[in-house]
Amino acid sequence: MKKTIRHQAVEILTRVSKSGAFAADLLDSRLEKQSLSQTADGRLLTHLVYGVLRMRGRLDWILTRLYHGNYSKMEENIKNILRTGLYQLQFSDRLPAFAVVDEAVKIARLFHPQAGGLVNAVLRSYLRSPDSWSFPDRDRNPAQFIAAFHSHPLWLVEEWLNLFGREETQALCAADNEMPPLTVRVNLLKSGRRELMEKLIQAGFQVEETPISPDGIRVSFSPSPIQKTAFFAEGLLRLQDEASQLIAYLVNPQKGQKILDVCAGSGGKATHLAALMKNEGRIVALDRNPEKIEQLRNNASKMGIGIVEAARSDGEIPLSSEYHNQFDAVFVDAPCSGTGTLRRNPEIKWRLHAGDIERYAGAQKSILRNAAAAVSRNGSLVYVTCSLLSRENDEVVRQFLTDCPHYCLCPPNSHVVQNLMDPHGILRTYPHRTSMDGFFGAVFRRRI
Repeated sequence: MKKTIRHQAVEILTRVSKSGAFAADLLDSRLEKQSLSQTADGRLLTHLVYGVLRMRGRLDWILTRLYHGNYSKMEENIKNILRTGLYQLQFSDRLPAFAVVDEAVKIARLFHPQAGGLVNAVLRSYLRSPDSWSFPDRDRNPAQFIAAFHSHPLWLVEEWLNLFGREETQALCAADNEMPPLTVRVNLLKSGRRELMEKLIQAGFQVEETPISPDGIRVSFSPSPIQKTAFFAEGLLRLQDEASQLIAYLVNPQKGQKILDVCAGSGGKATHLAALMKNEGRIVALDRNPEKIEQLRNNASKMGIGIVEAARSDGEIPLSSEYHNQFDAVFVDAPCSGTGTLRRNPEIKWRLHAGDIERYAGAQKSILRNAAAAVSRNGSLVYVTCSLLSRENDEVVRQFLTDCPHYCLCPPNSHVVQNLMDPHGILRTYPHRTSMDGFFGAVFRRRI
């Protein structure tokens, strides 16, 4: 029997919960395999998966009070049936309520013959009083209210309340639950922005310039997945959030320079650096994941880049002596919690724990110290995360300046990022302020 879209949504959500997979990867695979891209069913599947992941905290708050047993011990696939059903009842009017409940019951019976009655009872209990569910008092318990209503882990809300205050934290959490814009970066080695925009428009895309990045295009409508187009296959563009595009301007590379990218991943920022350098100079791109290194090489080749040398290296281990004192600029896009990207990866909210942050911070401090050895005299060292947590950002910077007194903070020279700098010359972007991912970026200068 063919699985319904809602059944498939439950399957994907359960795999996300149990396997650590990312929803985007599972959705892309499912949409391609079943030819669902750009179809009503494909849009519904995407809507349900991301909607449930974004609002899981609020859904669980209600379900915990509807279910008369221990909700935390309920099997994950049954939880996801209930979450998907409740999400539709709360946030979607595509189906009548009775049809939502009926299908949820049918899906539950496919997993467990006995579970249909439970699902029916819980969802019908909600329908009897859909407007009666109260959340914690926003004045007496602001952290609990924001966590439940805006669907974020309590520990994260508490951290942000200390950093940003109540109003800003609430705005940030609300923004995290919105669909992010689709943004691409033009490969300047193969096309200008205006030229590519005209080609995209002719192909049926609706596009506009990004307001800050000079290399970005926002896509508001796609007649087909842009990563399946000739524009992507020919290396004319790369999917990249606007904030991520700004990082290359933070590094401010120049033609002919030698640059080291210590945690390069698949090369999103390394290829941007190469384009800004007009493909003149040398970029050494390191990563500990061999699959990422292979992707980087393929991406660089597709984009017509010849100055990037990719090699495997673990940033937490001291760099080989051949790299010491060799580079005009060293770039560290450090592994982090990803709390600035929750719009795109809402599953991170439910995987991340407060104790993880110290582990990330420890690794970040090690990577940054190791990377500093590669900077030449008067060269620059750039530290970046897509985190909005002080322990991964400001505290790492403070510790580095203490450990390495021959470095000092130095505001970047690029005019592109000037309006996003704080009084200390540090780049900070936020989803609720600029509709970009949250990034932190600090530039250090080696003095001796």
